[in-house]
Amino acid sequence: MSCVARCLFIVLAAAAGSLAAAPAKAGTLGAHVVSHHFPNTGYNNINPGLYYRMDEGAVAGFYRNSLRRTSVYVGYTWQYKQFDVTVGAVTNYLRAVQPLLVPSVKLFTYEGYSTRLAFIPQVEKRIGSHVLHLMVEH
Repeated sequence: MSCVARCLFIVLAAAAGSLAAAPAKAGTLGAHVVSHHFPNTGYNNINPGLYYRMDEGAVAGFYRNSLRRTSVYVGYTWQYKQFDVTVGAVTNYLRAVQPLLVPSVKLFTYEGYSTRLAFIPQVEKRIGSHVLHLMVEH
């Protein structure tokens, strides 16, 4: 089984376990949706994927990245009110694995579902774009 397939299996198993667990909140299941690159120089803006964040902050997920590849990531999320900062490592960009730094803000919540807007800064000059990214969480 490839590394990507193993990571996807772990994320999905953790999410399924969380949903089947005790009634107390056991984490956050989220979906990556779309992005906007600025400037947009032909990057992919449709970024479907899933992630699971434990209440303690550990997070893992996958998505279709800006280069039209599947990326897998692991990290830790610090939360303060509606603001989060996630740090970790992500795969399948210009390097096999590279650092991840993603601040985000919760926009609104309706019936247990929240929208979150992330800002992904341009890290390398070879990637000539900053990114706004939309996620939905439950």
